[in-house]
Amino acid sequence: MDGKELFTQIANLKQHIVKYLETKSSYYGMLIFEKAVRGLGFLLANVFILMAGLIGLLFLSGALAVYLGQVMDSMLYGLLIVAGLYLLLMVILIMARRRIFGRIAIRAVKNIFLDDDGEKKEPHA
Repeated sequence: MDGKELFTQIANLKQHIVKYLETKSSYYGMLIFEKAVRGLGFLLANVFILMAGLIGLLFLSGALAVYLGQVMDSMLYGLLIVAGLYLLLMVILIMARRRIFGRIAIRAVKNIFLDDDGEKKEPHA
């Protein structure tokens, strides 16, 4: 192999390395974009589910308060009992928030960012 051919091979190798690095950069950009879109979809879906649940809970709470008010012959007592139930639930959730919500948050983030959806992981070069 003469010197000119060796320099040509080295120049070709340089071009291949640059193209490889560009492809790798593009791949990771797309991977980050996919994870961001998946996270946003997860967030939006859960927000809509939460909103529907809260609206349903609002109507059920109102119905319970009216029912208890009719049973006790005092709407005020019915409303106070329902409010007391919510205050009790709030205290319980505050006391157990790290244990309950920490696990949920960790599991959600793990599912979004670490799962490969059955794809084979890329071997490290």
